[in-house]
Parts: sequence; C-alpha cells; structure tokens
Amino acid sequence: MGARTTLLFLLVASFLGIALALIPATNAEIQISEIEHVNTGTLNSLNITITNDFDEETPYSLVINIFSEDLQENINLESSNLIFTIDPLETYNANFPFTIQLSGNYIFNLTLLSNNNDSITTTYIEQEYLFYHSSQMNLEEVITDYYLDDEDNANWRYNSDTQSIELINLVNQYETGVVTGPYNTIGNKNNKLIIEHEYITSLTAEYSISYTTDFNQSQLYSTVWTELYTLNNESNEHLEIELETGKNIYLCFLATDTDADSEDFWNIKSIFYQHIPIKHSLEVNIQEHYFFNLEQTPEINLNLANNGLFDQQLGNVTISIDLFSTEEKIGTYITTPNIESDEIQNINFRFTEINAPGNYYCDIYITLINDKIQYEELNTFLSISMHNIEITETIATTYGKINVIAQTENPEFLELNGDYLIKPLTKNYFLLEISNINEEILWNQEIRIISIISMDEIKFSTNTENSGNLDVLVWPSISFDSAKLHYAKVVINNEGFYTENYAISYSYTPTFVEEINGPNEITVNPGESLTLEVEIMPLSKMPLLGGNPLIIEISNNGMERTEGYILSYTETKINIVSQECNRHSILTGQSISCTTIISNTGYISNALEVNIGVETENGIEKIIDQITIEELDNQESWNIRTTYKPEHIENFKIFTNIESEGKSITYGKMDSNINVIKSVQETEEPVRTFAIPNMSLRNIFIALSIASIGFQFQRSENMKYLTFKFFIPLYSRLQKDTLADDPTRQNLLRIIYAEPGANFTQLKEKLGLHNGTLAHHLHILENHQTITSHTSGRQRLFFPFGSENRINISNSLITNRTQKKIINIVKDNPGITQSMISQQLKVSRQKVNYHVNSLVSNSILKIEKQGRITRLYPMHFT
Repeated sequence: MGARTTLLFLLVASFLGIALALIPATNAEIQISEIEHVNTGTLNSLNITITNDFDEETPYSLVINIFSEDLQENINLESSNLIFTIDPLETYNANFPFTIQLSGNYIFNLTLLSNNNDSITTTYIEQEYLFYHSSQMNLEEVITDYYLDDEDNANWRYNSDTQSIELINLVNQYETGVVTGPYNTIGNKNNKLIIEHEYITSLTAEYSISYTTDFNQSQLYSTVWTELYTLNNESNEHLEIELETGKNIYLCFLATDTDADSEDFWNIKSIFYQHIPIKHSLEVNIQEHYFFNLEQTPEINLNLANNGLFDQQLGNVTISIDLFSTEEKIGTYITTPNIESDEIQNINFRFTEINAPGNYYCDIYITLINDKIQYEELNTFLSISMHNIEITETIATTYGKINVIAQTENPEFLELNGDYLIKPLTKNYFLLEISNINEEILWNQEIRIISIISMDEIKFSTNTENSGNLDVLVWPSISFDSAKLHYAKVVINNEGFYTENYAISYSYTPTFVEEINGPNEITVNPGESLTLEVEIMPLSKMPLLGGNPLIIEISNNGMERTEGYILSYTETKINIVSQECNRHSILTGQSISCTTIISNTGYISNALEVNIGVETENGIEKIIDQITIEELDNQESWNIRTTYKPEHIENFKIFTNIESEGKSITYGKMDSNINVIKSVQETEEPVRTFAIPNMSLRNIFIALSIASIGFQFQRSENMKYLTFKFFIPLYSRLQKDTLADDPTRQNLLRIIYAEPGANFTQLKEKLGLHNGTLAHHLHILENHQTITSHTSGRQRLFFPFGSENRINISNSLITNRTQKKIINIVKDNPGITQSMISQQLKVSRQKVNYHVNSLVSNSILKIEKQGRITRLYPMHFT
C-alpha cells in the first residue's frame, strides 16, 4: 500500500472522529468474535474478525470507540485506530487491549474503512456490554453456621490446604448443611454469584442450594429456606445465581442421603460476587399532607437522599413544583440542588402567595440528568384553616362547613350526609366541600381520607378547665375548705378565622358566698384559647351544708355558651391525731405528762371545747384538763400538753372528748393502760458468815470447781445477775427504804428509760455499783414490773416494762461489719448455708465459719442440720 493510500486512511479516520457518515456495508464483514471477560479493574481484550470479500488485496482502517452510558463519555484507549491490509477473500483477526475501571453499560462502536481502487466504503457495527465489579469471597470467613447431622454421619469443613469448603465423612444416612453469607446487595444491581464446585452424587444423594433473606443464628432451625438449585449428574460445575437487590442474602448448601456412597463428595472451590454499584439513585420523600393555621406561612420539605455512587453536580438534578388552588395554578418553583453521594438534604419551599384558608396541592417533578436515568412524580397537599379535624371512620362534628381531601377511583358513587360538592384535584384525588351537616358522616365507601378541616368563619366553644371539650351534663364542683380565694376557670376557644370579643355575665346566690369577681368582656385571637378566671371568696363561717350553682354565660355574634360550677363547703372534720404519754408506768406520787394533738381536715370550725380525762379500769372517768379553742382552720393542728399525778393505785387510760356548740363531735381514748405501781418497803436480813475449814484433797477439788464457776461468773452478766439475784439476801444487808424514794433505783430507772437495752456492765460502770448491790436493786425493780430484762448471749439487757424496742437491741451490739452483713443475709435468706454466704461476701469459708460461731454463741443466729447440710436461721428477736 502506497504512502498516498495510507495518508488517505489517516485523514478519513481523523475526519470520522469528528463526524461519521455511515455507508451501507459492502464487500467487507466485521464482527466481534470474543471479549476476554466482563470484569472491571483488570486488563481486557477485544478480538475482532474482519473478512475481505474483494477479489484483490484491500487496505483497511479500523476505528474503535467505547462509550460509558453512566459517565456519558468515551473511555481512553491506548490505541483506537488500526491500519492493515487483507489479501483477497482472506480473514484478519484484530486485537484491541482495554481496561474498564467503572462497572456499568458500555457501547462498543466499530468503524471499518476499506479502500478499493480509491473507493472508500464504510462498515459500522455497535454492540453493548455490561461490565461487573467482581470480588472473590474468602470461603473461611463466609461460613456463617452449620446444620449438623444428628448421628454425625457427615459434616462440612473448611480445608485450609485446598482453600475450599468440603463435604466429608459420608457414612450411612445423613443430612447436613453449611450456611454462607451474608451477601450484601444493598445499593447494587445486576447481582449474581459465580460458584465453582465439583461433586459426585449417587442415586440416593440429594445436593441442593437454597437462600433466605431472614437469617438469625439464634433461631437456626426455624429458618425458612427457598430452594434455588438442585444438583444432578448433568449439572454444570460453573453456576451463576442471580441475587435480589437491596437485601442481605444467605445461601445454604444442603446434602442428604439415605445410604451414603463412599465415592460421593461435594467441594465448593470458589465463590465470586459480581454486581454493578448503582451510579445514579435518588430517594425522594415528602409528606402526603401539610396543615397550617392562618398565622403560619405554608411550606413543604422535600427529603432528598443520594444513594448512588456518583455525586450529583449542579444541574444534574432538577426539582420542579407546580402549586395549585382548587381553582387555578398559582405558580411554579424550580431548584437544582448539588448533592454528594450518600448525602441527605432537606429542600424547603415556602409559599408566600397562599393568603386564604382552603385547600391546595403540589405536583412535584424530579429529573436526574434526563428522564431515561431517573424521573419521578410526586404529590403533596396543603390545608389552611384554624382546625385540623381528626380522621376517623365516623365523624360526628359540630362544624357547619368542612373540606375533605379524599382519594377514590369512583367519586361519582359517593353518598354523604349533608350538602356537598366534589372538585377534582390531581390524579384520583378530590376535594369534598360539605355543609349543613346534621348527622354523622360515615366513610363506608371505597375512599381514603387525606385531610379534614373546618371552614367555619365564626365559631367558638367553651369548657371548664377540668372537663376539656366534652359536652357533660354535670357541672364540675368547687368545694371550699378554707376562707380564702378560690377560682372558677372557663376556657374560651376561638375556632373561627377572626379575632373576636366575648361578653360574659355571672349568676349566683349572694348569701352563699362573700363575693365573686370576673371580667365582663374578653378578646381571643383566631385559633387560640384563653382561660377566664373568676375569683370566689367564701363566707367566713360555713352556711348550711349543700350545693349552690355559679352560672357563667359567654356570648358573641348571636351565639351563646353556658358553663357553670356547683359551689359547696367541705364539712368541718376534727380529728384526734395522737394521744401519747412520756411513760408506760409510774410510781405512786409521781406525775405523768401526756400530749394530745388534734387537727381539722374540713372548713374552719366554730369554737371547740376540748376535755382531757382519765378512765380507770373500773370505768370511772375524771376530767383532768379542759381548753377552749376559738376556731381551728383547715389543715391546722393544736397540741395540748397535760400533767397528771394519780392519787390512787389504779391503772388508767387517757381520753379526749371534743365538743362544739354543746354537741360532742370527736372522742378518742388510748389503747393501752398506764400502770400505777405502789412504793414498797424492804425488810432487813442478817448477813450470814462462813468459816473456812482445813483443806483436804476433796476440798481442793471443790475449791477448783468453785474457781471454775467463778471464772464463768466473771465472764457472764447473766450468771452475775442470777447469782446475786438469788443469793444476795444471804450476805447483803438491805436498807429500809421505799421503792420510789431510793436514789439508786431512781437513777437506774432514769438510765433504763432513757437508754432501753442497757446491759448489766454498762449500768454498773455508769452508777459505780458493786455486782451484788446492782443485782439487788434490779431485782426489786423487775419484781415490781417497773422494768424487764432479756438475755442476749452472755449479756442481760434491761428495758422499761412494756417496751417494744428490745427486739432490735441485739443487732446494735454487733459492731463487726462482716457479722452485720452475715446477719442481714440470713434474715433475708433463712436456711442459707455458710458456703453460699462465702460466695456472696467473697470471703473464705473459714472466715465465715469464725463469725457464724461467734453469732451463734451470742444467740443471734441458730444452726439446724438437715442431713449433711448445715443451715442458718435468725433468732426470733434478730
């Protein structure tokens, strides 16, 4: 081929790069014989076959262009033009290397120029290919779970040497599976798995592949699988499985057999996931309906999410909104947002042109680059009123006019109560203008309600603060419990479209209350509510019991509403809150101090006469104190302190009687008696003396025994007290005095009454007494039921006679923290073992055993054996 011909081809090829005029193919055939693969990111090759149908050698020029539909441009090729010569009736194979970086649709344009005797002919072909993003799955990591065979006759495993998943150990009858995944197809399209495997199955074996999009490992055996593929002897070892878009998908490779063949096997060699990430994808959301009152500026918010791979630059996305009233088009609003991949934007449109109540709608058009890539139409509706009425199946409304936006395919078949007019809006949406509503509206037709608003220009409602907007037959009540200001509240709701003035009047009985004050006129803005407060001052003294009405009338533009309250007085109620004395027992000649507390839980009282008295066991009553209270207000209390010295040895109770206007209104009496104890004189007894005999061996043994008893005597308060209690008269000389006058016993009583639970040693140290002297006086006080004692381990505790506090005293003697914790655990868990306590406290069993023995020896806890198990229980007073 000469230089002139070559130059001609180069000029023609350059010209075709700018503008190509296609001539029907003649005397040359061109076809794409093979494309190496359809994966992105790796070197590829396009093999082209060209046949020369001329009878002579012919020069050719081949031009190739690869166009990306997603990028809307040609990709760069190292060599896009090839010049060659083909002998007559011969075939030439051309190869073009290329690499596709981005998955998606590509159009291959091939232009073949032939020069036969200076006559240029053109052959043109175009072919489209889909290229995938491909990734090989890690088989070890993709295994999610296993279905194990019950008899372990077969199982699956990952073989790290062959890097495959294998079905192994096939014997007898088996059923086993392996679960792989998840394969995430969210944001991708054209999803498929390429599975390379090898297998051999006998006639009884069944190998299958199933999938699910709802897999939970914790509920493995309740998973529902959908079968995709069943293998047989003719199945291909190269499988392509298409996957659903926008899901997390799991595969189950299941193998079953009733009589395993040792020659059977199934190896999963590789799994490739091929997909095309979605480049252009906009998700658009908007509310179906917006409601605004007359004070608000109507606006809508369009939620735009770019779920595609590409950023959408300025001009790629166009949002156009046409705004309509029920009568005409108001205007068009256009915006072109710039939104990056994975970005979400809220695009706001404000409609300042809307200035009247009613219904409006928008037709929304979203275009991405062009209508072939993405085009979407949406609608939204706007309602302007002062009241948005709740949508229910049955509407019982008090409104005179309402507008309803509804969706229905058959508006002509609607049957509604009242007068109504149907106006078409857009598509299958309609506006229903309903008036003169006398009955409930039943939406029992095939109709979907979008919005219901009130169109009443002048309307108001009222309600008391406690009743809401309900029409109640019984008025709320106000009960006066004190002579202070009370308030009646009425809410006025302006449900119309304009600001209104409301006239207010009041009706009541002047002799029932002192005074009522409230406004005579009030102004309420449209759509607002205002609370009317009426001041009520009750009388200083309660009138006759009963109710009396307060009537409040509100009027506007010929419309009237009436609200009211029932006024009453809370009945005076005098209560005796408590009656307490400072001691349970006293000696003759001593005084007792008692406190009585009374209160009023009703309206302010009249003058009260309070009588405090005593009642003996013989039923004889005596008034010991009397007081007059001029008045007692609501929630007011009065403390009365009374001192009494009994003259006779008779147990008694304190009672209180309250009178008003000569009538007894409240009476109360103490539950328990006050014990009166007679003072006694004690007899004098001689001191017995003993001579010490000569000591023999037997006497020495006796002495040692006595010494041992003495050691125990020194350790135990109980032994000291009991010994001196019974043997003091043998060696102690008693003074002749009375029970009440002796200063030692008076000090003992003072300490024991002030500190219930004091022990023998504490009393001895505080008073500086010898063991015998202290035991002597304690015995006399206990014998005369002035005090009582209680044993706690080696200690003896003393309490005022009749005291209920002794039960809890034992715990106060325990100062060790671990022992306190053990006591609390045993109280909460009776029957617990020492090992369980050791676990809870996290201390050794030896330490728990030491403290438990100490608590048992002090009679705080007790041990019970149940077989070989030792359990702990609290003592009854612990």
